[in-house]
Amino acid sequence: MMGKFGGIILILILLMWCCNTRKTVVEFNLIGSSGVQPELVVNGEEREIGVDDSGYAKLMLTEGEHGYATLKYGKDRLPLFIEDGTTLRIYIYGDHAKGNIRFEGDGAPKNCYLNSQIMKNLSFDYELDGPEFLGQLKDLIQEQFHYLDTMGFDTAFTEMERNRIKFSTYKALENYPLYHAWSTGNMDYQPDTVYLSCIRKLIKEDEKLLVLKEYQEGMASLVSLISTYHMKELDAYKQVMAQFDYVIHHLTNETLVEFLIDHYACVYLLGVGIDEHIDDVLRVYDFYVKDPVLRKRFQEIYDRCAKIVPGSPAFDFMFTDIAGQAVKLEDFRGKYLFINVWTTWGVPCRNENVAWEKLEKEFEDDNIVFVAVSCDNDRAVWEKRVRENPKGEVQLYMGNDHSFMDFYMIRGIPRFILIAPDGRIINSDMSRPSDPETTKTLRTYLK
Repeated sequence: MMGKFGGIILILILLMWCCNTRKTVVEFNLIGSSGVQPELVVNGEEREIGVDDSGYAKLMLTEGEHGYATLKYGKDRLPLFIEDGTTLRIYIYGDHAKGNIRFEGDGAPKNCYLNSQIMKNLSFDYELDGPEFLGQLKDLIQEQFHYLDTMGFDTAFTEMERNRIKFSTYKALENYPLYHAWSTGNMDYQPDTVYLSCIRKLIKEDEKLLVLKEYQEGMASLVSLISTYHMKELDAYKQVMAQFDYVIHHLTNETLVEFLIDHYACVYLLGVGIDEHIDDVLRVYDFYVKDPVLRKRFQEIYDRCAKIVPGSPAFDFMFTDIAGQAVKLEDFRGKYLFINVWTTWGVPCRNENVAWEKLEKEFEDDNIVFVAVSCDNDRAVWEKRVRENPKGEVQLYMGNDHSFMDFYMIRGIPRFILIAPDGRIINSDMSRPSDPETTKTLRTYLK
């Protein structure tokens, strides 16, 4: 009898506990969207949000799925903070979240703060000398600190947010030497010892902060700057080996060392691909990186790179021309194919187009076709540019299917690709038309 009674009491206690346990809920309300699907990235894991026909979705998060997050909505990336045990209601108006988002619920205040204008409008004057530039960053950080302090948030969030602000701002330091040289015209500029000494002091080993994307990026930028500042030539292999060397010999936290080795190796692989130096990179990687999640991601990148090494089959694309007719890779069989991936709005694209046109003219009697593939979002804009500036090369429009971009791992434009007459890749990241090496390379194959 007592056993049954005790069981009933236990059930009642469990029911009361469940009722008192607050759930973490994120609701999505898409208003006036044309079909853009939101994604939520929490703790590095992406979750697609399946909204119903009315644009509504409700997401119940499990224990551990909280903290800083990212909302992906089309091309927009917005910061979020998922607070354990709260309800966050997100309203997005139209197909663009930036400037068209509203938050409600008890999880709203921190997200309103993160997406406020003062947290976005950071601009840097790269013409300033080193100490003045550091002073500018300090002032910007203090301005953000002051705004944060007016919010009255809890101590834990405020402290974490102060670190996020600092390392988010520190990312500008890696760009400073190059941007300062460009903006002042002093192309021989090198950071002085005072500047570098300040950079070293900013490097902070704190494993707990690795949950912050800004800490990850900020630390990677600081270490990259301090380890490669002396390099006058842009050599990806020398750069990554210098980054590895600094991390190994100057940092002591094993988790941070593992993260940075993985980060720099991934950047190298994404930027250069599988080249003659990859074995050196892999030796360091295999020794220091043991985390299965990091290794799995790295292997996925490696496998993708392996598909675009010289000699691999080219992507079997099908795009449309100015008349709307389909054009396929197979249509160019028997000819070399030089592809220019560009957009109408890209300044580097427009700059390279001058050299591209000269190159096309130079090789107009050779067995090669110059194909410009636009990745513009708006076909009408592309058509207007093509009609106003008719060229001799083949002009194609990619459309909304970015499988081509994904296959070739295109992260920046313009991008140039050279394909052999048999449809195999010669170079998936060819030198630019303005580079004298491009003419030499083409002459080698067309002689």
